[in-house]
Amino acid sequence: MPREYQSASSINTYRQCPRRYYYQYIKNLPLKKSIHLVRGNLVHSVLEEFFNINIDEISKENFDFELRMIALELLKKHWLLNKSDIFETVSPKEKIGFYFEETRDMIGYWVNDLLDKLDPDDLVTSFNKLKPKTEVEFISDKYKVRGYIDALFDDEGIILDYKTSNKDYITEEYKLQLAIYCLLFYEKYGRMPSKAGINFLKFGEEYITVDDELIEFAKKEVKKIHEMTKSDNVKEYPKCEGPLCKWGTGECEFYQICMKG
Repeated sequence: MPREYQSASSINTYRQCPRRYYYQYIKNLPLKKSIHLVRGNLVHSVLEEFFNINIDEISKENFDFELRMIALELLKKHWLLNKSDIFETVSPKEKIGFYFEETRDMIGYWVNDLLDKLDPDDLVTSFNKLKPKTEVEFISDKYKVRGYIDALFDDEGIILDYKTSNKDYITEEYKLQLAIYCLLFYEKYGRMPSKAGINFLKFGEEYITVDDELIEFAKKEVKKIHEMTKSDNVKEYPKCEGPLCKWGTGECEFYQICMKG
């Protein structure tokens, strides 16, 4: 059955390969877990929980050390909570240490960036100013699209999404995601976001231009996906064969069933 509400993920999946969209969103076939997905989710949990700390209990003299230790302990906590999924998705198992160290470094970069923005003489105020609303869900009944914004500073109108990938630039897929978030923000608040961007945890923040053209881009893509996914007939979802079907170390989750169909 066609989806009533779309998301940036579903739209980008269709743009990548309509047949993959069909298997994932029409047939609702299960997705294989991957270390990148598991790690992305646990890092989001770490950053979300980090902002729940009581900053009043952090000492002015050692705040940088204490905040780094809090972030590290949160990483250890969520790494253990996701231990079974990590062992299931990492092969060979010797690479688990590599992924932990890489993730630790990502969070370390993020904490260092936060520390640079804090005012030691007014730690509480500056921390609370940098504290966003996290995992904020927006739903548009008008455009039939929804999304979760990782970090939202709604007073300033700033939208930020966290990425754990090795990319350090805003791809077309990321641009569409941010465009949809801006559309959702605009519909809810009746004003444009002041900024929208990606925090590449390894490389810092990058922003795109928020203007009428970006909003129209989001509207166009949302309208198109609804028009193109009305059918539940697999023949209406052509294969897009290419490097993303199968590569040296893996393959699309639906490769086997797709190649037989």
